[in-house]
Order: sequence, then C-alpha cells, then structure tokens
Amino acid sequence: MSKRGGGEADTVGSSLANIATLLNDSLRILRFADKRQWGPDEFEQVRALEEALDEAKKDYQELSPLVNGEFYYQNDRTIETLLELRAIAVKFQSHAQNFKDWARQGGPINPIWARETLQLRRELHRAQCRAARRIFAAEQDGNRCLGAFQVYRQQKRNEAERLKRQKERQELPPWQQQHERAVSEEDARQRGEVPSDPARRASLEALVPCCNAVGKFERFGEHDIAFVCDFCDGFIVWPDLASMPAARAPLPPPGTGPGGYPNWQAQALSHENHTEEKTVVFAPLAIANHIAPEPGEWQARISCPYCDEYTYFDQGEDSAEDVKYVQDEKGFEDLKSFQAHLEWYHTAMAAPKIPIPTPSTSNCSVM
Repeated sequence: MSKRGGGEADTVGSSLANIATLLNDSLRILRFADKRQWGPDEFEQVRALEEALDEAKKDYQELSPLVNGEFYYQNDRTIETLLELRAIAVKFQSHAQNFKDWARQGGPINPIWARETLQLRRELHRAQCRAARRIFAAEQDGNRCLGAFQVYRQQKRNEAERLKRQKERQELPPWQQQHERAVSEEDARQRGEVPSDPARRASLEALVPCCNAVGKFERFGEHDIAFVCDFCDGFIVWPDLASMPAARAPLPPPGTGPGGYPNWQAQALSHENHTEEKTVVFAPLAIANHIAPEPGEWQARISCPYCDEYTYFDQGEDSAEDVKYVQDEKGFEDLKSFQAHLEWYHTAMAAPKIPIPTPSTSNCSVM
C-alpha cells in the first residue's frame, strides 16, 4: 500500500511508485546475497524481477501519451483504479517479504516465487492498461476501447503510408506506373485485400503484432478461441476453431465475383471436425473495432467500420444511389452477430444461387 496510508492524496503515480520500490527492494536483496551457492532458480528469480520492473516502467511511459500526457495519468485518482493498485501492492509487499525471510534463513530459493513474480507482473500490466482505459473512456467521444483504438490508429497509419507511396508512384513515367500498379495489385490480392480501391488497401495482416500487444489469444473451453483485451477485459470469442488464421483468404480473380466489397474473411478449420473448413472474421478487424463490455457483461461488443466508411452502389432497377447501412451505436453484441451482419451487407463472396423450380409435367389443382 502507499506510504501515505491510502488516504485521499493517493494517485496512480504514487501507487505505482510504491510498487516499484517493492520490486527494487526485492532485487536489492538478491543482488547483495551470497551467490556462491546459487543455482538456476536464483538467477531465474532475478531475471523475473528485472523484467517485471522493466515492463512496469515501459507501460507507464507508453500509456501516458495515450491519455494526454504523464500529468493526467500520474495524477489520476479514479477510485476503481486506486483500489485495484492497492490490492496489487499488498501482493507485491507479501512477495517482497518472502525474499527478506529467505535472506535471513538462507538455503535454496523457492522456485515457485518466480512464477508468482510472473503472475504479479501480468496483473500489474493489466491494471495499468485498465487505468489508462478509464481515463480514455471519460474523455473520448467514440465507443472504441483504448486497446481497439491503438490497433485502429496503427491501421490508419498504415493507410497513410500506403497512400504516400501511391502518390510517389504517380510521379513516375506512365509505363513504370502501370508496371508498379500491376505488381502492387497482385500482391494485394494475394494478401486478401481489395486492390481496386487504394483507400482500403491497408493490410490487416500487418496489425497482428499490434493485436498481440493489447491482449492475448487463449483457448476458451474445449473448442473455442478467445481474445482477451488487457484494457477492458472484454472477450471476443471465435466458436469451434482449431487455430487462429494468420491471414485472410485471397480474393477471387477480377471479373469472377462481386467487386468493391471489403474482404474480412479468413479460412480456418473446425476444432471438432478437422477436415471441415469454415469462414471466420479475421481477428485484427474485430479487435480494432471492439467496444468495452456493458456493466455486468463479459463479451466485448463490436462496431462495424464498413457501415461508417463505405458506400455501395445499388444496382437495383429502381435506384441509382449509393447505399449506406446504419448500425446501433453500441455495436453488435458478439462476434457471431457481427459476422452475420458482414455476410449480409459487406460480403465479398458471391451470392448463393437460388434454385428455380422446374414446371411439373403432371396436372395439379390449386385449392
């Protein structure tokens, strides 16, 4: 707990400083201990404490700019955040006491302590993420979780870089432009992107490392896979999945299917039937657009980026206007409903053929 006794003067900065002091105290005990009888467990414990301290500092430095700077993050007094950090500080204090007792008694170190350090490191990381998300949610107008916002922001940066390269290509001679365009569109098609629209060609595959930085994938039950966001604790669940696909399915060659629609599909194998291939939503798309769960819920909601950004030309006989689809501001309640929406309104797959019944040769009567 904070040395200030947990009073009203506590802030995120003072709570984190107290935890950092406990980590430094534990490291100091080990560094000044007699190392002549040390084995791999003792050195592993030192490494675990060093990594926990380094990650805590790194999180503090990286999260502060996301919430308008260090001043706001350091001086935040959100009650929920302070209570969470105090509880973690108590665990770190108990953890540090183990090393003090070990230094007095001597003998080999308990190898379980290294695993406890790793668990506390994970808890502290998620606590800092949640602290930043609460500040972000109180100040922003949109619905995206802070973790989703980071992935979405990286996607926009990728788009800007790609458009910049396209502008540079336009300054080349015409014959070289044509060659560069053909090579680029074929590469985009192989990555599962939409080559006909430069504004949509930012690669979702490039967002995979960013997704891993804001949460983690884990097996959910026996057959499902879930992504758990470190910032909002929301779950995005892919049902019946053997493994998470790392890339989208390639688009069909031009002229063989409907054009102009985004490609969100990835192909994966069923966990229950490993020979059955199924279409799923590519993970970075869902992660970049998820919304923190409603109070009392555990699944993250998902907003559709295509409803806000894209229009499609209505090819009906009675209409010649662009069509946009309006979604609920709270998004879709889970990945299943989000995928159903994509399949109906934003699909790049050919529409299924509807069988037309043939006239019967036998006589029939209508009652």
